[in-house]
Amino acid sequence: MSECTIDIYLRVIAMSLIGFMYASKTNSEHNQIKQDLIDILTAAVKFNSYNDITGVLYYGNGYFLQYLEGDKEQVESLFYNSILKDSRHQNCEIIFLEPSEQRLFKHWSMKFAPINTKIKDFFFHHHVDEFNPYLLNTISIPSFIELLVEQPNLRADQYQI
Repeated sequence: MSECTIDIYLRVIAMSLIGFMYASKTNSEHNQIKQDLIDILTAAVKFNSYNDITGVLYYGNGYFLQYLEGDKEQVESLFYNSILKDSRHQNCEIIFLEPSEQRLFKHWSMKFAPINTKIKDFFFHHHVDEFNPYLLNTISIPSFIELLVEQPNLRADQYQI
């Protein structure tokens, strides 16, 4: 196989890789959210590992925000056939979708990044008093994704609500 053919092949593979972000609002009572996070992360790690999907789940102020990366068909199938049908959340909205050349969360089938000072500062800097993913826009989303990449991974059972 020539170097040119390999380059074309790698670009075709990369074109099917996407970054996909959605936001939603929890349906759960405050005292149930920790168990919901444990259940969501447990199922996501298992499913995503098997389907070569990676990403991060963020929770704060009653909102979920999840960034997924993987094959376009796999990620969209997960979203439309499972995530949208999950009764633990409502108002599920795609807020970001674009082709990607590389994975940002390649070490995590599902990283968990809870609310913290750096994320609160990010929203304050963007003139939002508290985390609300529906207020992210095309300018702030790439910076927010980079911030999530930098956050430490936390087990949901360690999360203090």
